[in-house]
Amino acid sequence: MVAFYYKVKAKVVLYSKESGEIEFLVFEKEFKNDEPIIARESAFEYYQKNIEYFLESKHKKYYSDKQARDELKSFTEVNANSELIFGVNPIEYEKAIGNGIGIFLIENNLDEEREIRNTDDSGIFIHGIGDRWFIQDYPDFIMSDLEAEYELYNKFGYKIGNKKTEILYCSVDEWIEGYLGDGKWVDESYIEPQIRTILHTPFDWSGLDIPYWWEDSKNEKSEIITKLPQKLNELLKDGESNQVEFKSALMFNFLTGKAGISIKGIIAKAICAFLNSNGGFLVIGLTDKGEVQGLSHDFSLSQGKKEKDFFMLEFDQMLEHFLSFSVKNNVSGQFYQLEEKDIFVVTVSPSKQRPIFLKGQNGKEFYVRGEASSRQIIDIEQLANYCIEKWGK
Repeated sequence: MVAFYYKVKAKVVLYSKESGEIEFLVFEKEFKNDEPIIARESAFEYYQKNIEYFLESKHKKYYSDKQARDELKSFTEVNANSELIFGVNPIEYEKAIGNGIGIFLIENNLDEEREIRNTDDSGIFIHGIGDRWFIQDYPDFIMSDLEAEYELYNKFGYKIGNKKTEILYCSVDEWIEGYLGDGKWVDESYIEPQIRTILHTPFDWSGLDIPYWWEDSKNEKSEIITKLPQKLNELLKDGESNQVEFKSALMFNFLTGKAGISIKGIIAKAICAFLNSNGGFLVIGLTDKGEVQGLSHDFSLSQGKKEKDFFMLEFDQMLEHFLSFSVKNNVSGQFYQLEEKDIFVVTVSPSKQRPIFLKGQNGKEFYVRGEASSRQIIDIEQLANYCIEKWGK
C-alpha cells in the first residue's frame, strides 16, 4: 500500500436572506497512484481547473497564482445574485461566507503504532485559496506543511521528478522567537533566513526571504489579526437563529470564576445540534444578546501559556470528550477581531452520513436545532423517525 495520497477539498458556505438558511456545500476528490508524485500532479490539475472555473464566474482568466489570489479575494464576500461554478456545476446564490479550496496530503495508517499527523483526516496542506482550512496570508503554516511533505517523500523513497525546489525563506515564528524570547531584544539569538527544500507549488515566495515585519517585532510579539468578514458580521447582527448561536465563553464559569466542564458541555451540545440539523455558526465571545464580550475570561485561565494555543487545545479536548474527534471534518474554528476584541467563530457543517450523539453523564444524548436553541430528542420512536427522514434516504 502506498504511504499517502492526495485529496482536493472545497467548501462553500452560502447564505440566502430569502430562505433564511445557510447551506454548506462540500466536494472532495481523491488522487492515488503507486507513485505519489503522479497523484500529486493529477490533484494539481484538478485544482487548477476549479480555480479557472471560479475565475470564469467573475469573468476573469488565470495568469498566475498571485493574480488568482487577488482576483478571488472576494471569494468570501461576493455580490448579490452571483453565480459560482462549484465542482464544475454552476450554482446561483445570494451571498457566500467563508469559502476555500485546497490540496491535501493524506497519510495511510500503515503502522498503528506510528503517530499519524492527520488524525482528523484534514491532512497536510499543500496548496489552496480561501479560509476554510488554512490562513493564506501566513506562509509559515504553508511552509511547515510543505517541508513535512518533502520529508515523507524522502522517508519512503518515492520519486519526486523535477518538483524539488529550494526557497530562501525567513520564518515569522522563528524570527520572533529568536529576537524576543522573554520579551527583550536578544542580539545573540539572531535568526537568518534559511534555505527550505520543498516540492514546487504555484505559491509565490518572492519577498518572503527578508523579515519585513522586523521593526514591528522589536518591541512586541506580532500577531495575525483577522477582521470578521463583512457578510458574516451582517449575519451575526441578525441575532441568534436556527443556524446561529452565541456563547459567552468556552470554559469560564461566570458564577465560580473558574473553568467548568459543564460550560464546555453546553458548547458541545450546540455543536451536536448543528451537526444533526442544517449546520450553522457558533460564536464564542458574544452574549446571548449579541454584545461583544471577547475571550478575555477564557484567556485568563491559560496560566502563562500562549492564550490562543491554550484555547484551541481546550476546544479540541472538548470535541473529543463530548463528541468524537471524527467530527473534526465538519467542525472548524477561527479567531476574529470584532470591536477590537477577540472572538472565536465555529463553523459547523451538517453531518451528511450519520447521526451524531453527545456523550452525556447518563449515556448518549441526541440534539437537534430549534428556532434559536438546541433541543434534545429523548423519545426513541421520535428519534428513529428523525434519523430515517434525514439519513435513511
